[in-house]
Amino acid sequence: MELEFHGATDGTTGSCHLLRAAGKTVLLECGMFQGRRDESRRRNAEFRFDPRQIDAVVLSHAHIDHSGKLPMLVRRGFDGAIHATDATSALCEPMLLDSAHIQLKDAEYLNKRRMLERVRGKRVERRRSKRERARRHEDDDAPSLYVSNPPRSEVLPLYLEEDVRDTLELFVDHRWGEWFSIAPGVRVRFHDAGHILGASWVECEVRERGKTTRLCFTGDYGRPQPILRDPTPLAPADVLISESTYGDRCHPPVDDTEEQLGAAVERLHKRRRGKLLIPAFAVGRTQHILYALDKIFERKRIADIPVVVDSPLAKRATEIVHRHPECYDEEAIERLARSERGESALRVRFTESVEDSKLLNRAPGPIVIVSASGMLESGRILHHLAWGIGSADTEIAIVGYQAQGTLGRRLVDGEPEVNILGFRHAVRARVTVMNGFSAHADRDGLLGALSPLAAQCKALFLVHGEDDQRLPLARSLRERGFGRVECPRNSALWKL
Repeated sequence: MELEFHGATDGTTGSCHLLRAAGKTVLLECGMFQGRRDESRRRNAEFRFDPRQIDAVVLSHAHIDHSGKLPMLVRRGFDGAIHATDATSALCEPMLLDSAHIQLKDAEYLNKRRMLERVRGKRVERRRSKRERARRHEDDDAPSLYVSNPPRSEVLPLYLEEDVRDTLELFVDHRWGEWFSIAPGVRVRFHDAGHILGASWVECEVRERGKTTRLCFTGDYGRPQPILRDPTPLAPADVLISESTYGDRCHPPVDDTEEQLGAAVERLHKRRRGKLLIPAFAVGRTQHILYALDKIFERKRIADIPVVVDSPLAKRATEIVHRHPECYDEEAIERLARSERGESALRVRFTESVEDSKLLNRAPGPIVIVSASGMLESGRILHHLAWGIGSADTEIAIVGYQAQGTLGRRLVDGEPEVNILGFRHAVRARVTVMNGFSAHADRDGLLGALSPLAAQCKALFLVHGEDDQRLPLARSLRERGFGRVECPRNSALWKL
């Protein structure tokens, strides 16, 4: 058995782990790196393996940092099965189509900007050349002393909508707890990870040369939280691959975080103007935020503040969530039933058109706007920020993990001025960080899930975490009896 790591080895995005066993090559995840635009394009542009050599993909959940490069994999020649739960398959359709749309729009924007830069550059060169000739008393036919930089190549999307359609045809759905065979000697089953709708941790059993090896991959392992059922305990395994997003950090209780959000709503209510902007991932976090706002509005008897979800993807995702009650806990099922009976205190409006989204920027408030993306690197939330970040009547609630290099991280770090859509903006809005909404297990949750498995485990690999989180987690796990804990780097190959 061999493991090769091709993403999420120096951060929390771009999950992609290659397993070679029983003569087959299986990919665990195929996610996008998310961060600064230029770095993201560079890191997402290529694979460090041949997609045509992959026999199957096993996908833990639908988030783009785990699934986002699947259409590119197919575009480059992969034609095997993509195994996932039915809820994950359902969510991947709108998410991957949205990803293709964003890439196309980004490419159009960058190509237009580059064209304008070339035009401006040529004008500057002509002016400089004219001044230089005048200074040297050269005639107008003399060659210019300034040579244009060669034009950069056109920016192209990683994939298009037709690639997404081809990818969706390869999905094979499975139920939790159901064993399925990938190849002779390799079988897999999914278990509830409690992270987002349909999210799973993966149990893999490999039999080769008369020996059976069990591997478990956590995917994004969740925590007890509203709406979803609690994660299923991990199974003993010879080899473990675990996320480490919050490997050295503990979340505040969910109730405390909902109180934080309630306080932000009350501040908005007292101002009687302005906006509460909530950047949130369209899948998982948006639904949790709406659930919390429903309880807050009911408890505080607030009925006159509109709540708008400005994300067509979030609307699609919320509709899919409603179709999968098997993933809910009992309280969520009851609250959903009350909402369907019209008994909810919360009245939510979903926008569709760009025009509807633009109108929100001119709304005097008070208004709550929930919009993607969660790390503030793309999507409609950027336009709302550009309009509101310079106003003291705006509050920005950061309700999810912000990776290094993202606009969200810069706001969390307290930078007084940030770049949004190519322009610098002074940060006068209030920025409130609410880490308790995270759907990831924290340090204590990971230690509690992994520690009982130390006796059987021969090798534990920590991924999906920045080093300030996964290195301390590695030390803690060694102290709890794990004999071999590794923090692999990109393209690292391990023979087991």
